[in-house]
Amino acid sequence: MQSPNPAWHVLSAALAALLLPSASHAEIYKWVDAKGQTHYSERKADAGDARTVEVKPAPAPPQSAAPKEDWRAWSRATSPTQTATGVPPYGPPVARPRSVSGGRENGTDASRCALARDVLAGLLQHSNGKPIDQYDRDVAQNDIKSFCK
Repeated sequence: MQSPNPAWHVLSAALAALLLPSASHAEIYKWVDAKGQTHYSERKADAGDARTVEVKPAPAPPQSAAPKEDWRAWSRATSPTQTATGVPPYGPPVARPRSVSGGRENGTDASRCALARDVLAGLLQHSNGKPIDQYDRDVAQNDIKSFCK
């Protein structure tokens, strides 16, 4: 009778080690030997006479109570040619509407009207980088009533 392949024993032992739950309460010890090599072990006795330090793993981050977003729902909501950021995953960038006013008005009713429409369309932001807020939209709405004919 032929003896079993030793590689099969190693493979099955490795597979069993992966499938069996690990002991989460296992203590891990660290020590440095006489040659300066750092070692880790679950048994303190492996260190011999060397000074051991118990290694405490960092606690797992707390799990939020809210369910995680399902990637399938995201993929159904996102068109195949555009990601959530508005940039297609491949190919040229998506053309974004351009501002008519360029963020400036020159004192004419037409330029004030164009600026107000750009604000309401979300095409502008403040020169300091802050986004347009509700007050800006309210002013733009009044400007449209006053300057757009």
